[in-house]
Amino acid sequence: MLAASVSFLTPRAALLAPLAILPVVAFLVAARRVERVRTLLRLPPPSAGRGRRRIALLAAVVLLLVVASMQPVLRTQTSLRARTDAQVFVVLDTSRSMAASPSPGGPTRLDAAKRVALSLAPRLHGVPLGVATFTDRVLPDLFPTSDTGVFDSVVESIGIESPSPRDTNTVATTFDALTQTATEGFFTPSAPRRAVVVVTDGESRPFDQATLADTLRSRNIALSVVRVGSARDRVWNGDRPEANFRPDPAAARLNVARLADAVGQAPGADPATVAARAVGSGPTHVVGVEPRDRSLAPIFAVLALVGAVALLTDLGAVAKWLHGVTFPPRGRRNIRGATT
Repeated sequence: MLAASVSFLTPRAALLAPLAILPVVAFLVAARRVERVRTLLRLPPPSAGRGRRRIALLAAVVLLLVVASMQPVLRTQTSLRARTDAQVFVVLDTSRSMAASPSPGGPTRLDAAKRVALSLAPRLHGVPLGVATFTDRVLPDLFPTSDTGVFDSVVESIGIESPSPRDTNTVATTFDALTQTATEGFFTPSAPRRAVVVVTDGESRPFDQATLADTLRSRNIALSVVRVGSARDRVWNGDRPEANFRPDPAAARLNVARLADAVGQAPGADPATVAARAVGSGPTHVVGVEPRDRSLAPIFAVLALVGAVALLTDLGAVAKWLHGVTFPPRGRRNIRGATT
């Protein structure tokens, strides 16, 4: 279902509409003066239709600019359909090590994790997506929704150490915390098809992968893990790397490999493919409406520009015509009509 309406963001700009009368009045006054001069000089009369067209173009240009300044918006509402039997949570590692980057001011590991998360929504169309963050615990930031705009906004707003770790261990992250996605009510009971996509740099304290895998499996949750970051990454303090951060890429790769092996994920598996396979296919249902706004102001501005070009072209043709007029050989007349 599609419903549409037009609204104005700055309707008070309509008060400028009477200004369209001013150039028209000025044009008429000038036309009368030109007509007087034309009569005195006994020039042939111009086309009446052309004069009316110029007046109409002049008024239209002003009115179109006024409408553009009112910022018209085409507002549509489409039915939002989504699966009600499937949900996916994207869990982002936000520990201090995710602030690492290859160079000062460069994209961080968390930036890379966000890109992975944002790429999932278009590939899991119709499947509600939720967002959670974790260090040594997992907190939901957004419960599964089919509104991709809200999902993208929440992902973009995530920061480092949100949630902050409970203790000050050098390595704050622990994969054991991921069991909370199965035990803390992250998924609704009406959605039996579930998946969790974890995006992390892999730097975790020792964890029990067997218990984690069994807990997720018991709640019918498929797990996909994606590793971001490299050995070159550092946490920077200005232009200098922080002395307390020492990446351990070998341990990170091992942690991710152990976790992936425990849940039966092939090395380097595409997370969207894993999640799509877990939730399968199913019918969609109307769960709400999705509003979308499209600005119409540029269209009216372009139309005003076209009208202005047409008006200038017409006036240019008139000037050219006047330039080529031959005065009648009856003596010269001054503006008051005296023959010389």
